[in-house]
Amino acid sequence: MGKLWKYAGWVGLALIALIFIQAAVLKLMGVQAMVEVFNKLGYPAWFRIAIGILEIVGAIALLIRSSSRYGSILLALIMIGATISSLAKGTAGDVIVPVIMLFLLVWIAVVRGPVNRHIAEQLPASKVTVHRDE
Repeated sequence: MGKLWKYAGWVGLALIALIFIQAAVLKLMGVQAMVEVFNKLGYPAWFRIAIGILEIVGAIALLIRSSSRYGSILLALIMIGATISSLAKGTAGDVIVPVIMLFLLVWIAVVRGPVNRHIAEQLPASKVTVHRDE
């Protein structure tokens, strides 16, 4: 059952990364719907492009074990901004997707720790050496 959860986690992580990459590509291509959303919220065109680039960086970082936590934090910050922007200038329904993504990203940040911790948990206690500065 452990391997099943591991594979399910990877599939879920890949899906979230793909969602962000797709949204980023739409922003970077200047798809009319994305342009209208950013215009409605009062943001300039360069901000849409910057968010698209950050979403690609975050999505790629999400897939790399050593940077997964940082990618999820970056994307969570973007989702906080999207939530606040939607509450301030959008409709209440516009908040649903960013809030769901925010919760998923926070969960990923908590669950996916650094590689070293994961490896240390698998080693027998006699193999783990703790160095103390005295």
